Amino acid sequence: LELARSEVARMSAIFGRMLESIIEPFKTNDDLLDQKYPQLSLIEGVEMREEKLDFLEERIVLYLRKIGQQELSIEQIQEVYGMMSIVNDIESIGDIIDKNMIPLIAKKSALNTDFSSEGREELEVFHTKICKQISRLNDAFSELNPEIARRIMLKEEKYSDLETEYRTRHLERIHEERKESIETHEIHMELMDLLKQINVYTGDIAKSIHAIGEK
Repeated sequence: LELARSEVARMSAIFGRMLESIIEPFKTNDDLLDQKYPQLSLIEGVEMREEKLDFLEERIVLYLRKIGQQELSIEQIQEVYGMMSIVNDIESIGDIIDKNMIPLIAKKSALNTDFSSEGREELEVFHTKICKQISRLNDAFSELNPEIARRIMLKEEKYSDLETEYRTRHLERIHEERKESIETHEIHMELMDLLKQINVYTGDIAKSIHAIGEK
């Protein structure tokens, strides 16, 4: 179980790097390189990490199934199922970044228009908050700490409300016929929605950690 835990933590660190970097192409049209592997473009780095997540998910689930066939205590069974759930949620977040956010980058680039200054700030603030959730998840998982997990669950609700507030502000700018807001409307709304989906997954992962940690 400890070996499985360390591999799940590795998955979490990988998708944390994916999430941190994916916002950068929405801030600039410059060609960006992967920070860790400068021979790759930023997008190639994200895609490479998504392949790693797929590989790890498959192998970890197989490994946990084998463990699950052994004589285990109720707490150990709970941890096996909890980790399977976490791995599945992490892989789903990887899919959101790879299959939904990456195509949005090309759409944004083709527009040749930036978000409004307020819209850009709201996206950056919301993205930063979701990245902090991932950092908290890593702490909660490494210690199997139910208290940190509970805090993540509370923050998930708070950030969901914040996304609704930002959405309303954006629609007000549309109503005011702000040119940048109108032109970037579809991308702005979709990007916010994808970040909101990731926020919901952080809450789900925190619930699994909480259940394991409470045993």
